[in-house]
Amino acid sequence: MTYPHRPGGAAAARPVAQVENARWTARRSPIVQQPAYPSRRYEALSLLPDDSLAEVIKRAPAHPMFDAAFAALARGTILATDQGPIAVEDLLPGMMIETRDAGFQPLMWIGTITLSPNAATGHTPARLFRIPVDSFGPSRPMPDLMLAPHARLLHRSPRLRDLVHGDEALTPITAFEDGFSVIRVAPVSPVSVYHLAFRDHHVVRANGIEIESFHPGTDLITKIGAENLRTFQSFFPHIRSMADFGALCTPRLSVEEFETVSAA
Repeated sequence: MTYPHRPGGAAAARPVAQVENARWTARRSPIVQQPAYPSRRYEALSLLPDDSLAEVIKRAPAHPMFDAAFAALARGTILATDQGPIAVEDLLPGMMIETRDAGFQPLMWIGTITLSPNAATGHTPARLFRIPVDSFGPSRPMPDLMLAPHARLLHRSPRLRDLVHGDEALTPITAFEDGFSVIRVAPVSPVSVYHLAFRDHHVVRANGIEIESFHPGTDLITKIGAENLRTFQSFFPHIRSMADFGALCTPRLSVEEFETVSAA
């Protein structure tokens, strides 16, 4: 990953694959049998407490939960910062990003992977989801928005109240695919995709569409197991344990729950 505007230059970043804290998982680690997954290259950049940047570049299992941390925003997605609109590939940890409910917040982490049309079996398919201009209302989005497979959009509906005790929930982009307002696209060449994390879970606006920042969820260990969890956490050197991600700011829906609510 190239970060031409990295504060302090290359000397400010250091390998941190060894920066792990397994104590959080050791006390809570059920035995989980995991199938074998092919590996892929993951890249991440974190803001450390001393304001330096730590870079992690290494291979890890191409597990869907790993990919979910890196594959939400396609290259070219625009986010609002205190310096004006900036494309996701030009963001750096430490920049102030506008959030829906908490104003400008410092970006703590950005991760990226490359989705390839010739990916090995078991990898996240190389597909994107295009939302044309004004699909969800005036300037929503503006311009067209391309999202990666693990993005979650903020969905509002009174029908959600019986399910999530509120009228909004974060819903996978795949639930909205209809061939008109959300269109599946198969790239013909490799494409870089990204995800962002803050000190807390937030909703941000990407090209005017409200999406969530990264949060691992509340049951990650049951899905990937203790050993993979240690590897997973090594990509986030700005935290000491997975509990540091805090609570979800808004409930999440599965695709199945979204379909059930929409059909009601």
